Amino acid sequence: MIKISVIIPVYNVEKYLRECLDSLINQSFKDFEVICIDDGSTDKSYKILEEYSQKDSRIKVLKQEHNGAGAARNLGIEIAKGKYIQFLDSDDYFEPNMLEELYNTAEKFGADMAVCSARKVDEAGNIVESGNPHSPIKLEICPINKPFSKKDFPKDIFSLFSSAPWNKLYLKSLIADNNLKFQNISSCNDIGFVRIADACAERIVVINKELINYRFNRSGSIANTRAAKTTNLLKAGGYVKDFLVKNNLYESLKYAHINAMKKTVSWEISMCSDEQYKNFLAELKQLNDWKVFLPVLRKEYITPDYIKNFIGDKKVMFWGASLFLEDVLKSETEKNPNILGVIDKNSAKWGKSIGSYEIFPPESLNTLKPDGVLLMVHSNYEVIYPALKKELREKYPEIELLPNIFEAEEL
Repeated sequence: MIKISVIIPVYNVEKYLRECLDSLINQSFKDFEVICIDDGSTDKSYKILEEYSQKDSRIKVLKQEHNGAGAARNLGIEIAKGKYIQFLDSDDYFEPNMLEELYNTAEKFGADMAVCSARKVDEAGNIVESGNPHSPIKLEICPINKPFSKKDFPKDIFSLFSSAPWNKLYLKSLIADNNLKFQNISSCNDIGFVRIADACAERIVVINKELINYRFNRSGSIANTRAAKTTNLLKAGGYVKDFLVKNNLYESLKYAHINAMKKTVSWEISMCSDEQYKNFLAELKQLNDWKVFLPVLRKEYITPDYIKNFIGDKKVMFWGASLFLEDVLKSETEKNPNILGVIDKNSAKWGKSIGSYEIFPPESLNTLKPDGVLLMVHSNYEVIYPALKKELREKYPEIELLPNIFEAEEL
């Protein structure tokens, strides 16, 4: 039996495809097949796939009419022969030991799933984020090199790591025994698969090694166009809930499901235009329990003037170079002299700006000496917010932690 089947949906990625395939061919681990499903590409992607399949017999190429990554992955699952299945994206590239590390981890612990970390790179492959303690693995709460399951984390199982499929090695029998499928929707089709797999797996093992270079925010990617399809998120949430209810898991995992959906909703709507958000809100309100999402819906009342009045005469710094903060500061007409800058743990952002303000590492609090720090993280973000509060109070006791700016979030 082949040890690993690597399944890759391919759609108009001629610019990145060779780098992706080369990083697989050059893996230290050799016993694998690569199943590439061309999803109706209109560029030279299919021609490149045929070229590589002729050079390496491990590469198999299928073709379908344009039907989305979910349908492509489902087709790959049908013909996969490996003991394990790895889903990868065709615009990413991988460290030479990726498959070896994940396979050895799964075998060592008898795991249904082995999960690794990843770094973000731009279109040219330059690292833009590495060592993020919150993504794609929540390092504050997620066990490392130790098997766990939903029984150990009934309130957090869907929030321990991202709902992307590409940093996970799955035991094929886990997929087959539970009839796991990707939804056939144009975005968010992976959320249902990954979260249901999380619920079904008896042994999950995570390693804190960045083995995947994830091409973030590239032009033409689904992620860059998904704001127009944010309502797909609600379809994904319903898909997960239906599975949990049918399999008598919903009551024990209800909090985990709602908690994870809150966080995903918060992220997705941050990228919406006003019209897209209006459409999303209208569909959200069709759900019986839609009010549980009130804490993460847009905080339209937070503006530069609101922030100015909130901080008063204090010299402050923001903590968190978030999309939300960037969106707020875009509308600022005049730099606020009482804002000394932005703090963020992501070293790739240091020295850059968000609005009119430079981004600094946390240690800069010692030299810039603000009167207070304003956390630009929703207080309902159960993992990050309490951890940041604790860190600030322990490391910088002389700096005031300002009250939560999202004061109206429970209204």
